[in-house]
Amino acid sequence: MRLKLLSIFFVLFFITGCDKKDETKSDLNQTTKENIASNKVQEMQVKDANLTLTNGQSLFVVAKNNKIEIADKNKATLFVFWATWCAPCRAEIPHLNNLNDKFKKELNIIAVLIENKTQDQIKDFMQKHKIKYKVAVGNENFKLEKALGGIIGLPSSLLYKPNGELYRSYVGLVPEEMLQRDILKAVE
Repeated sequence: MRLKLLSIFFVLFFITGCDKKDETKSDLNQTTKENIASNKVQEMQVKDANLTLTNGQSLFVVAKNNKIEIADKNKATLFVFWATWCAPCRAEIPHLNNLNDKFKKELNIIAVLIENKTQDQIKDFMQKHKIKYKVAVGNENFKLEKALGGIIGLPSSLLYKPNGELYRSYVGLVPEEMLQRDILKAVE
């Protein structure tokens, strides 16, 4: 019986994901809460963010009307909002690495850190956890989160088609097979 309860707790913990810590919870604005509650997509103003990647590159993202524009328009893009303290975020790393390897030609995976860490701290974390995909750090990450409508938990992911149209959003740990199926549909 105890093993059964422990198993249920484990499954619920990884399915639900992490709440954002108090310092980032306040970043959720009222519009985001209303969008989530009413399940409506509201027209956004044009917003942009210039993400700093740990590999030394930058990625300029423009968000408008539930679409994005980025430099590489030939690939779908998966933005994964995460934090180093989030256990489901860490559990997702091997699955994202697998998807990065499988879809290198069709997909950009951009892990957007929603936490204040230095480049060196994140590079150490990436090396320890063998992260193969791109990771964005810095204050522009919070700007991107708001531009894309805000998030309610970690990890949260947004999958965009190559044309910049939002294909699907996820909250919590997503099974690799489900992401793979959705990626295949998004890149068609």
